[in-house]
Amino acid sequence: MSRLAERYGPWAVVTGASAGIGAEFARRIAEWGVNVVLIARRRNRLEELASTIEDMYRVEARVAPVDLGSRDVVEALQPVLGDIEVGLLVNCAGYGSSGPFLDMDPSVQESMLNVNCRASLLLTHEIVQGMRERGRGGVIFVSSVNGFCASRGMAHYNATKAYDLVFAEGLAEELRPYGVDVQALCPGGTLTEFQRVAGLDTRNFGPFARLIFATPTSVVATSLRTLGHRVTVIPGFLNKLMVLTMKLLPRRVSTWIFGSLMARFATEH
Repeated sequence: MSRLAERYGPWAVVTGASAGIGAEFARRIAEWGVNVVLIARRRNRLEELASTIEDMYRVEARVAPVDLGSRDVVEALQPVLGDIEVGLLVNCAGYGSSGPFLDMDPSVQESMLNVNCRASLLLTHEIVQGMRERGRGGVIFVSSVNGFCASRGMAHYNATKAYDLVFAEGLAEELRPYGVDVQALCPGGTLTEFQRVAGLDTRNFGPFARLIFATPTSVVATSLRTLGHRVTVIPGFLNKLMVLTMKLLPRRVSTWIFGSLMARFATEH
């Protein structure tokens, strides 16, 4: 039995598993011999990933094509979660948007709030009850370096990531006496489809993009390696330096700097 399976149990739940960091979490967790429940909206991608995981790692992979922004998300997942012992929950689902807040569709912003924050809140409350009773388990919240600082052009997205960060840090203190590890994973720029959805373009950083943007593989490796050892995890030296700089500067100055960076990142730049 692998270290991950022995520490956390036979099943893991990964939200946002259809692409990017979420899909990489699912693959790496399965590689450690843990069965996985894959949650996202796109059934075809989930089924393709589940088939690959079962063929390569000889574990069970269940798919749950559910809209995490829906009001009844917990009830919708009961058919796939009701008969298993979940020992690891990865709250990875999320998306962003860029531009002036008042110019964006409020329904899209409400949906972002539901996916980035509300779904994690409800799933954690539902699934982690069992972890606390068993005296073991793990929860990973995928936040962002954006959660450390406000920014024009991504005011609402950064606020949702700040929620994930602070929620995870507080929950870690509550659950530590029960043997449940909680991590706030705060990656910086990562080469996924997130940028396209958010209206951002890595090409605007030219040759520096390769230094600034990480791969999902490296982000997930850092997360799983440090789970149970550190609560707030920031992959990459440049990201750590950026977060430290934002903490040291006056809030208004760091907000202006981060907003300028996001403006360079925008696709219309």
